[in-house]
Amino acid sequence: MFLRLTLAGASALVLNASLAQAEEARILDPVEVTGLRAVEIDRVTSSVSVLTEEDLAVRLSPNPADQLRAVPGVAVSRSGSIGGLTQVRMRGAEANHTLVLFDGIEVSDPVNGETDFGLLTALPVGGIEVLRGAASSIHGSDAIGGVVSLSAARDAGLTASAEAGSFGTARGNLGWSGEQFGAAISGFTTDGVDSSGNGGEKDGSEALSGLLTGKFDIAPDWSLSLIGLARKSESDFDSDTDFDGLLNDTDNRTEADQWLAGASLTGSYGAIDHVIRASYNEVDRDNFSGGAKTDDAKGQRAKFAWSPRFTSGVHTLTGLLDYEREKYDRTDVQYAGATDASETFETVGLAAEYRLAAGAFDFSASARFDDNDGRFDDATTWRLGAGYAFDQVGGRVRASVGTGIKNPTFTEMFGFFPGSFVGNPDLKPEESTSWEIGWEQTVGAFSYSATYFDADLTNEIYTAFNPDFTSTALNRATDSERSGVELAARWQALANLAFSGQATFFDSQDNTGVDEIRIPEATASLAADWLVNPNGFRLGAALDYVGEQGDTDFGPFPARAVSLDAYTLASITAEYPITDRIAVTLRGENVFDETATDVYGYHAPGAGVFVGLKLR
Repeated sequence: MFLRLTLAGASALVLNASLAQAEEARILDPVEVTGLRAVEIDRVTSSVSVLTEEDLAVRLSPNPADQLRAVPGVAVSRSGSIGGLTQVRMRGAEANHTLVLFDGIEVSDPVNGETDFGLLTALPVGGIEVLRGAASSIHGSDAIGGVVSLSAARDAGLTASAEAGSFGTARGNLGWSGEQFGAAISGFTTDGVDSSGNGGEKDGSEALSGLLTGKFDIAPDWSLSLIGLARKSESDFDSDTDFDGLLNDTDNRTEADQWLAGASLTGSYGAIDHVIRASYNEVDRDNFSGGAKTDDAKGQRAKFAWSPRFTSGVHTLTGLLDYEREKYDRTDVQYAGATDASETFETVGLAAEYRLAAGAFDFSASARFDDNDGRFDDATTWRLGAGYAFDQVGGRVRASVGTGIKNPTFTEMFGFFPGSFVGNPDLKPEESTSWEIGWEQTVGAFSYSATYFDADLTNEIYTAFNPDFTSTALNRATDSERSGVELAARWQALANLAFSGQATFFDSQDNTGVDEIRIPEATASLAADWLVNPNGFRLGAALDYVGEQGDTDFGPFPARAVSLDAYTLASITAEYPITDRIAVTLRGENVFDETATDVYGYHAPGAGVFVGLKLR
């Protein structure tokens, strides 16, 4: 029903767009996620969505994954409460096919090659850019489904907020940003709910982040930017101890520490401008059961890159030379060292990107070669894109085609449970070829886009289960297919009132024609942002729909397919100023108290209300 209402509402907006009040076009900064340099959004040849600070204020969620429900082509899967394992799948691809950046630094866990968004709760995010489709020719391995780029909040001056409410939840942040230096600290805690749904002990989580930034002009044409991020999180979870496919109320906990550090030197020498970057990412995970430590793992990723660019009129040529080193160490306590492992991957990448911006016509081409030091086959990826604007109708057509690659993870190759999961060091990288065609148009205060996408995945890595109850990772013998349609719209109904929405229809199948798990048939969202008066009284509301999706019940052997019901999450936010600088905030989550199940057997929170104060 919600999906039909969404499409009917979008149609009504199109019919009434000519009656909307005219106002200046919405201005967005150039997007950085699409190439080796920032590009004006109306010159982009692929599918990109931008969530500004104003967009994020509509849902005001403590976790960026919930903000991504507003983006076409994105599906979110959460295991239990906020802070639990949270995966983001783009365009029907797997969760580890989404590359995630924070201020340009890859934040995925080097151990499992995936970003657990549950660990990103309380991250100080001020904006999000999302690139959909294969982008390995720019970003290397992992960017098969797309790229999520998070940017740090940098509001000038002193900022602070505090909030508390349902499920024993509290969060707060304190920050300051000047011309050269910035600092912020943010925290989150919740008692959560019993993920097993058996009325047992609640599974909560905690997170604390500290951020430092700096920017210095070191010469007339050169500047240095620095960033440091330290994060600590803890999350409780339940597991299936009797192997009946349902969760038991267990005392399991994961503690994770993460450190990010990055430096970027930019400037020009003659006709060529340069960007030199260095970054380091370390994730330490400790796992506990019944209060006793079972194992720990440490993943480290170091990157160094140099990118020169030459521009002549409408032509731009940009190069990239980078080096990446990932190290994985696992120490086993539960099995007396039987699963200990220490491995290192190294990759040298060489890439080039050409862009043409000639009036109404845009063209882009990029290619990348990765030398994987014999661990895997060397990889060559590429992408082509074009766009043409029709001034007479205010519309633009764009199309792109490209390839992506995902190297096997340490876990898939070297395993972690003897007698249960056995690693496969002979795995091949996953490869994808995808294409899309889209139309975007602005009519007065109304803008919309429609995109069709299609992708074939080769060498898909999956978990094969054996009759002796062991499992291992294997490559599928034939291709898996993904396709779908993405719709998005925005209507600036009044100078202080905006509506936005999206709807996506997925078709994602493995090599046997069976639907991939945890990919909903459809997703949709509607949002309203109303600045009630110029003094800052603001109201926001959103509906986020997740359609029926498949999952697996591992209780019987062989495992059986199950279907998870569709659900709609409704959220409401309000900000009411009591002085020029202080405001009261009110937030409601899942206000219709829907049962939202993304992973079979996991129980999610119901309706919640949260009240806070904000220093503006």
